Amino acid sequence: MKITRNKLLIITASLGIFIVVYSLIRYFTGFGLEESQEKYMMDVIFISALGLFIYNRKLASDEKKARDAAEEAKRLAEENAENIPSGEETISKDA
Repeated sequence: MKITRNKLLIITASLGIFIVVYSLIRYFTGFGLEESQEKYMMDVIFISALGLFIYNRKLASDEKKARDAAEEAKRLAEENAENIPSGEETISKDA
């Protein structure tokens, strides 16, 4: 299964929403994990979000390179089509 940039954005946003919701629940209800567990959970979330962000930038770079390569190939194909003489021109030049 290929992860798209849109899915990465949704996952990253959901991590941020989770942090906000957890903080609000902890503040208003007093429910929470032990300090060491909470620190570990937040570290995992932040590192995951950072990793997803970096992977998203890599995907964006790869997509841009592929798009540029496709445009270059199209441009070269058009140039080659213009440079190749048609059959009628070659016959008239030979005669």
